[in-house]
Amino acid sequence: MNRGTVLVRAAILFALVATVVAPAGESGALKTPPKSVYLALGDSYSAGEGLGPFLPGSGLCDRSPNSYPEIVARHFGDLQLKFLACSGATIAQIDQQVSSLPSRTLRHVEITTVTAGGNDLPFFGLITACVGAVTATSSPTIKYLTGVSGPTLCANAISGAAHLLGADINPVTGDVTIPVGALTFPLSEPSPFETRLSTLYLHVLHSEGAVKNREAGPRLLVVQYPSLTNSPGSGACLLSATPLPSVGPTTTIGTSAPLYPAFKNANAYALGDINSYVQLETSVVAETLRRDGYLDVTLVPPDVGFAPLNCASGTSPDINGLILAGAVPAIESGSFHPTAVGQVALASSVLAAWRRATR
Repeated sequence: MNRGTVLVRAAILFALVATVVAPAGESGALKTPPKSVYLALGDSYSAGEGLGPFLPGSGLCDRSPNSYPEIVARHFGDLQLKFLACSGATIAQIDQQVSSLPSRTLRHVEITTVTAGGNDLPFFGLITACVGAVTATSSPTIKYLTGVSGPTLCANAISGAAHLLGADINPVTGDVTIPVGALTFPLSEPSPFETRLSTLYLHVLHSEGAVKNREAGPRLLVVQYPSLTNSPGSGACLLSATPLPSVGPTTTIGTSAPLYPAFKNANAYALGDINSYVQLETSVVAETLRRDGYLDVTLVPPDVGFAPLNCASGTSPDINGLILAGAVPAIESGSFHPTAVGQVALASSVLAAWRRATR
């Protein structure tokens, strides 16, 4: 090999090395690898409804800096939060949150959280249709809110939610009942609710490149809804410790005493059943996917340390009771949503589940 050839090859080698180690910003420099992504999907429970002021640009989605995704993101620090949760979103709309992302973002997702299904029932509609007013938990009579709630509205709302969950209403007792075997493995005859959740979770997993029988992330953390109320016992379930604003003449309830928002006994139990079935069916769908080989699905049960609304007092540190405004009561969107303390409890559950999944 002659001297000229050696010099040419040396020059080429020098140019290649210079290209690799060139400082950032210069031509030919290596690009900084993209940060791993934390993808936060879901509805108002993920968005942080009721905990304003909301983040700039969140519009009607009401995303709060006090929501559990924001708390989880601050804990990780090195993950880029893609916060898409939106108040009012149904399962189908949450599915669209996934579809809105470019594939290059989905490729870098390391953790995904989602709370979904409440707006398909819908929880808020159930609460609105069933709320009434009582003088005390022992009151035998409940006064419904004119133009807001009523016995027929409540019964229809409970029935519609029950059927979505694959359940029925006992015509004698009014209890929500679910067919025997509906919550067994595998889901041979899933309810419409279970089918929708399964479709959503599979879309997330496939979009992010999850492979059956390989537990290597991205990980999908399914965050269950908490229990909203405790057992009402033998009386009505108070929904707030604050008396109602004027709800019309009190003579129809037979007293001039202050009236408090409440669910009557039977409705309180029915709504509690629906809450429980949503939790159970969410866990069944997640476990069914795991048994089918999708090992990156992890269930996050939030009830450890999360205090439901106390039916005797209408209070809880972790969840708002009913918030009414105006002379003609209007139910505010923050009703029955986690408080700032409750969102911290949900975040703690997510982080604990993440640690278990990554051991």
